Amino acid sequence: MKTRFFLWFALIFLVACQNKTEQKQAPSLTPQQKEIIHRYKKISYIVNTYPDSIDDYAHWMERESRNQPTVYKAMAHFARGIYYQSISSYELSKKEFEYVIQSVRDTKYDTIRGRAYLALGNNYKNTGDYPKAFSSLYKTLKTYEKHRNKYGTSSAYGCMAQIYLQKNDIPAAEENLKKAIDIMGSDKNNHFYLIFIHTLANVYGMQGHYAAALKLDEEGIRISKKLKMHRNTSTFYDNKANCYLYSNRLDSAAYYFNQCLKIDTAVGEKKQIADTYSNLGALYFYSKDYPKALAYMNKSFALLEEIHNLPNMMRAYDVMVDIYKAQGQFQKALELKDRKEEVIKQMISEKKEAALAEFKVVYETEKKEKALAQNRVKLLQKEAEARRKNYWIFASVSLTFFIALIAGLIYRQQKIKNRQQEQEFKLRSAIAQIEAQNELQEQRLAISRDLHDNIGSQLTFIISSVENLKYAFEIQNPKLESKLSAIGNFTRETINELRDTIWAMNYHEISIEELESRAMNFIEKGKAAQEQIDFQFYVDPSLKEIKLSSLVGVNCYRTLQEAIHNAIKYARASVIDVRIEPINSNEIQMSIRDNGLGFDLNSVEKGNGLRNMQKRIETIGGILSIHSAAGQGTQIKVLLYRNQLGFL
Repeated sequence: MKTRFFLWFALIFLVACQNKTEQKQAPSLTPQQKEIIHRYKKISYIVNTYPDSIDDYAHWMERESRNQPTVYKAMAHFARGIYYQSISSYELSKKEFEYVIQSVRDTKYDTIRGRAYLALGNNYKNTGDYPKAFSSLYKTLKTYEKHRNKYGTSSAYGCMAQIYLQKNDIPAAEENLKKAIDIMGSDKNNHFYLIFIHTLANVYGMQGHYAAALKLDEEGIRISKKLKMHRNTSTFYDNKANCYLYSNRLDSAAYYFNQCLKIDTAVGEKKQIADTYSNLGALYFYSKDYPKALAYMNKSFALLEEIHNLPNMMRAYDVMVDIYKAQGQFQKALELKDRKEEVIKQMISEKKEAALAEFKVVYETEKKEKALAQNRVKLLQKEAEARRKNYWIFASVSLTFFIALIAGLIYRQQKIKNRQQEQEFKLRSAIAQIEAQNELQEQRLAISRDLHDNIGSQLTFIISSVENLKYAFEIQNPKLESKLSAIGNFTRETINELRDTIWAMNYHEISIEELESRAMNFIEKGKAAQEQIDFQFYVDPSLKEIKLSSLVGVNCYRTLQEAIHNAIKYARASVIDVRIEPINSNEIQMSIRDNGLGFDLNSVEKGNGLRNMQKRIETIGGILSIHSAAGQGTQIKVLLYRNQLGFL
């Protein structure tokens, strides 16, 4: 199958590979130098998306770098080399890449040299000089593994995989492809990944796994179109066409080969055009249209000989031999077979094959020796670190013993001093606490007086004013009269709540007996309003002297008040029983029970009154529970804990 130019492997990763020294010098660069670097970074984008512009692009860089330092000239030569490679002029592109390698000797530019080695390795791969290709690619690996650059490293392995694929060494091709794809990881939306899966699809196709190959082709076409990389789209069309060709779906193969030819012709890449001609020749051979097949093969040979692409020329010879055999021209077929053998001799010999093996052995050996040297350095560092640690441990133990001895003496004296200071502090704290409590109580009394004298008198004035309005004027509007009555009643309730608040504020602590007394006042008012209700209130005698904080006391009172109010207003109860009694040494229960209408807890949504009771009890750390059923009355239980509520 047609193999893509590996050139494009090298063209995208400049941003990641850019030399650190260049970045440090960036602030002092001239605008012209910055623009050269910017264009150098975009070479990959231009050659993949606007290939017809790469010549002008390289020309601009050559013109602008004439009076610049060598590194900028090297960038321009690299751009020119990419242009020559894009039109399959391998000898000219090789000279440009060799210039880059020779001119940037400084190690701070070794990523630029690594990029040139990668492009040069791809050149040698396309011309069939595999030993030189491997030599360049192993130099690429050294450079990018040193900088831990995944794009350069994976690209080198990918190019090696293509070489092994051309040599029909499928296991070695798969091994190198796996390395390349593993290095890339989940990073798929880039040109490198496209090249890897394109080569892998070739491998699957050569093994007859057409379904797996076509699946990769579809993925490659989708990513290529998303990235607007038409060259890559053409390569995946080529893969699909070959899968259809060798699975005898010739119409589909013809369609995709012609799609390739449209793209390749627009790009103007001779190698790719030659490959497509060769594929069309094979297609028409299988269709038994031998004249048309021969015409396409002659076009392919003309281009392949022009660019000196020996690997693809060998495949073209195979197709030509089959065509002449099918036509009965056995002498012509034999001549072409002999010419193919000559090409094979140029590409493959025992010496060259030994060189390939030697490159790999040397590279792996150097890599292992480097790893061993690094391990030895780490071991020596660890030994030195251990000696330093032992010294510091000994010094630390000695110093710690001396410090402990001195600290013991100081601690003994300080302990006596601290004991005296602690006693003095406790005494001062007790005095300050008493003074703070007295001051707080005075503030409470002052606030309660202000509430009673000011707000209380103002609320009383409102009630008086409402009553005067009702009796001074003959109010004919029932709604207005009802509204005035509601204002008066609301104000009276506010005065009662204000009095309860003043009552709670006047005390730092409230006994349960006082809580009972306050609740009885509220119940007496309820009796006056509902004489038919039998109120019962019981407090266990052992609890009457227990003291509650003002917060606990007022929340318990409000809860009790709300429960009784609900029983009177909504439950239509005839008996309301309130009980406060101990459950055990730590728990006290307050229960409000009525024999009213009751309600279904699951079907009735809690109103504001029930929610307020729940919130009040949770605020002081108690538990409120409601037990009720339709026609069976309601019982509200409040569980209080002595150790949580601060009972005295």
